[in-house]
Amino acid sequence: MNKKKFLSLLLVFCFTSFCFMLCGFTFFKKNKTQVVKKSQQVNIEQVTNSTSNDIWCITFQLVWNEFINKINNGKPVEFVGGNPVLADELNKKLYSKNDISENSYYIKDGKISKALKKQIEKDIYKKFREKSDILDLINWNVKDSYLFYAMLKKDFNFLTAFDKLTSASFNNSKENVKYFGVNKKSNKKLYKNIDVLFYNSDSEYAVKLLTKENEEVILFRTEKDDSFEKLYEFIEQNTGFSEFTSYDFLKVPEMNVEKTISYDELCNKKIKNSDFIISQALQTIKFKMDNKGGSLKSEAAMAIMKTSLMPEATKSRYFYFDKPFVMFLKEQNKNKPYYAMKINNTKYLVKE
Repeated sequence: MNKKKFLSLLLVFCFTSFCFMLCGFTFFKKNKTQVVKKSQQVNIEQVTNSTSNDIWCITFQLVWNEFINKINNGKPVEFVGGNPVLADELNKKLYSKNDISENSYYIKDGKISKALKKQIEKDIYKKFREKSDILDLINWNVKDSYLFYAMLKKDFNFLTAFDKLTSASFNNSKENVKYFGVNKKSNKKLYKNIDVLFYNSDSEYAVKLLTKENEEVILFRTEKDDSFEKLYEFIEQNTGFSEFTSYDFLKVPEMNVEKTISYDELCNKKIKNSDFIISQALQTIKFKMDNKGGSLKSEAAMAIMKTSLMPEATKSRYFYFDKPFVMFLKEQNKNKPYYAMKINNTKYLVKE
């Protein structure tokens, strides 16, 4: 082989090697970017102090109740080193599946396996025509672990669709949000959508919005900063129904909530008189409401593992919910709500 041919072959080899290296680097870089993007798809809010949480749904209480009954022999859960506030509240079992109709929820538990995952996915699609937002966040490869799972699904429509109102600020926000409700131009048939619970003052009042499905939307305008339990007790103690009249006005913001919560304060703590710890405690909440009605989808999952494996009005009343308020959802014939949220800013409101 002469010198000229040798140099040509050497140049071709070097160029080819460089191309392969470049492609390999590009492929690796692309894969790395994709992994980052995938991990960013779910924004998990890690709760280390549940008293500051602004949204509550019954689903996590449901899985906790099942955990107590099936693993902890019906006894309250006690952690070595003391309980966080959330655990003590859950141990009270103030809410249960008796507070919601059977066609609204699904509960399942079992040994963690891919077969269990498939069974849950099949069941919730059959019952609700829904896919899970939480199951892919569970570690399904851990041996000798157990899972408790619950889903709540609700859809409701107001008796008559409310009027859409002019967008405006909420609690003096810089941005405008969308509102619906009743004003002077509204048809009087909309009054049947509303029960006035009380009107204590211009800054403290409550109404109930009625639905075709007998779900009740309770809106409580208040400056109180108490727990959901105490706020609901206040509503019950002050309720004295009266009619919504032509002197009254209603203004409610549209809402859109998508939230994934990790209750870290419950995890990786040894449970007294057992070999178990809670390895994952998750909840998802999706809630929407506009002038026509709303929908709620919530899931909760809790994985446990052995410690050896771990780690009537005479004047106008303005029911304007454009400043901090609380909302509860409750079935008509039940005594307790299954969903609650505090609205202090525009975080969960639909922007214009």
